[in-house]
Amino acid sequence: MDSKCTDAAEKGVAKLSREQLLDLDVGADFWRTRAYPEAGIPALTVSDGPNGLRYQRPGNDVRGAGPAEPATCFPCLATVAATWDAELAGQMGRAIGHEARSLGVGVVLGPGLNIKRSPLCGRNFEYLSEDPYLAGTLGTSYVRGVQSTGVGSCIKHFAVNNQEYKRFSNDCVVDERTLREVYLRAFQMVVREARPQMVMSAYVMLNGTYCSDNDHLLRDILRDEWGFDGVVVTDWGGMHDRAAAYEAGCDLAMPGGTRHLQAQATAALDAGTLREGRVRESARRLAALAISHANDAQGAPAVDVEANRAVARRVAAEGHVLLTNNGVLPLAAGTSVALVGQMADRPRYQGGGSSHINARHVSSIRGLRPGWAYAAGYDARTGATTDALVAEAVRTARGADVAVVVCGLPETVESEGYDRDDMRLPEGMNRLVEAVAVANPNTVVVLQCGSPVELPWEKDVAAVLYAGLGGEAGAEATVDVLEGAVNPSGRLPETWPLTADDAPCMGWWGRPHRQSQYREGVFVGYRYYQTAGVPVAHCFGHGLSYTSFSYANLELDPGDGRGHGATASFDVTNVGAVAGAEVVQVYVGAPEGGLPRPARVLAGFARVELAPGQTKRVSVPLDTAAFAVWDGARKTIGGIYQVFVGASVEDVRLAGELAVSGKGIARPARLSGTWYVAPHGKPGREDFQALLGRPIPPEAHHSRGTYDETDSLLEMGRTSGVCRFVAGQIKAAVERGYKDKTDPQCRMSIMSSAGCALFGLVNSSGGALSAGMARVLLNVANGRAPWHKG
Repeated sequence: MDSKCTDAAEKGVAKLSREQLLDLDVGADFWRTRAYPEAGIPALTVSDGPNGLRYQRPGNDVRGAGPAEPATCFPCLATVAATWDAELAGQMGRAIGHEARSLGVGVVLGPGLNIKRSPLCGRNFEYLSEDPYLAGTLGTSYVRGVQSTGVGSCIKHFAVNNQEYKRFSNDCVVDERTLREVYLRAFQMVVREARPQMVMSAYVMLNGTYCSDNDHLLRDILRDEWGFDGVVVTDWGGMHDRAAAYEAGCDLAMPGGTRHLQAQATAALDAGTLREGRVRESARRLAALAISHANDAQGAPAVDVEANRAVARRVAAEGHVLLTNNGVLPLAAGTSVALVGQMADRPRYQGGGSSHINARHVSSIRGLRPGWAYAAGYDARTGATTDALVAEAVRTARGADVAVVVCGLPETVESEGYDRDDMRLPEGMNRLVEAVAVANPNTVVVLQCGSPVELPWEKDVAAVLYAGLGGEAGAEATVDVLEGAVNPSGRLPETWPLTADDAPCMGWWGRPHRQSQYREGVFVGYRYYQTAGVPVAHCFGHGLSYTSFSYANLELDPGDGRGHGATASFDVTNVGAVAGAEVVQVYVGAPEGGLPRPARVLAGFARVELAPGQTKRVSVPLDTAAFAVWDGARKTIGGIYQVFVGASVEDVRLAGELAVSGKGIARPARLSGTWYVAPHGKPGREDFQALLGRPIPPEAHHSRGTYDETDSLLEMGRTSGVCRFVAGQIKAAVERGYKDKTDPQCRMSIMSSAGCALFGLVNSSGGALSAGMARVLLNVANGRAPWHKG
């Protein structure tokens, strides 16, 4: 932060009364902080923005539900990650930053850096990868891009926000090594390398303490160890205990509209359990950030809408992953095409929830290629079909050389606020694909979704093209890839298992658990599948091209011999007939013995563009963390490491060995004979307790008499008629704001209000539900007198 801003903040904060200090650290409304002009402290405006700007002007931000200004809708971060292109992620960040600055937005809320622990997390489309190094590398470039425009970036959700079910009350039980090596690694990379101006705490509890209040997470690790000196803001409504949060280093509670948090802090100050110095620290950090953005809109260059759309189109194109292809793609000139599936006309191009962008112009495949015969095939809102729709699609497919079936996950299935039940596509879509594939052997399936799906008909079709959630220009990108104007170069940033049950976290992830036990430890995603030898549908890093590449002449440079500065150099040649880009990937396998480690870990990658017949010498720096483990600190482990170079975690083209000097850490006796030594199947309770090194805390299941502020009105309504009535009133009020009650925004809003932990509902209600009324409801739900205290 500029010293002028910090000095001005110091002087401004010194002029504020205690009451004003406490007010400053709670939002003024949904998107803005409080201003104190007499002290030289302006308001700060923030806006959602992982894949575009969701800016709501004052007066339109009715608790975040009002209309947003038109903006460029870029591909979702899951599709950005499929590019494996850090430079392009930075370009997208810059474009979003320019749009934010033009509207006076000081900080963009994004990117999301949470690890994709389960393929069923409803918000996976908004996150980058199951691998922390890939997520951290792309996240660093994105943040640098945003902040190069003068606008700040807020990374989120810190930390372990890996499911939507009970996200306001879920307790994530994680051992320290797993936390550090997997779930904090991407955040650490971005904080240290890109210096984001804000960090957003997650809703969940980490080892029994809410992230907003978690001193170990926010102060010990983020501030003291990593050196973060910016502002920590809660997720909206996620401030659990204002006094504990101040002590932990959480500065700003959003949104505003209530005064109970200030009352909490006042009581703690009076009781001596909260130090006023902590309050002033938070106020100074927030004031300095607000002052630094006081004049953002002044002198901001005009937004080049067409240039931003071009960036969006390029990201979408590079994010297309060709999963299978028997040679039918690219489409030959003069090919007659049957276009099947309503998503070709009404595309699924972004995720549902708080990141939903008011796109300026959304293209469709049908609109771009009106000459292709078309059949709707199903209802895009639900994925349901009928005999008549299938029959029409079959007739249309039979009359063409190639049938292109566009399908995917409707927003009603994949959105913030709730998780998926399984990896299946809507049954109507599967039925349609199977029928069209019988009618036309040259069937190409295009998938519009933000996370893995099962493909029961995969062997019966000619090609599968994963388009992801491509933003407003996604259809142009899909047509470019289908017709060969763009050679696909996307690679999967997450494993596509055969079924969701294959994921090692399943069994203690999501419904019905109130506690998430991270039993699988460091064996997340491909780290588990490779180590345990579990077959998958499509592996991490997989993606085909319209050309072929060969690898040769591997040389490994050990750097300083302790993992620092190590590189892998090799030749890559385009041996095909068309230009293309190869994403080369380098994985490291650890020596035997010591702490259990995955069979392979991504240590580096590069995107290489090659003309036909061209050879390039590629040097890939290797991540030092690939040679280390967390054991009270990050420690390099000595020994002979296996190095694998290839086109995916499974498609290895070159291999070698690298000697690394370092410590040897003996395997703790408590881990001997446990699942982690030889992962297979799922770890048991005893295995996890050994990994934790302490007893597993009991999982709280509340009922009448034991409900507390972490329970929702929907939960308490199961045994309380009063809570059931109030929850119903809230649900009805939300639904009145939507023409379609199945709209995922509607469902998310219900889960974020009636389904929210009671303390979070008070925080985000804007005063509609006071802390006093919440206590009354809690007392009634527990069978006590409404005025009961305790």
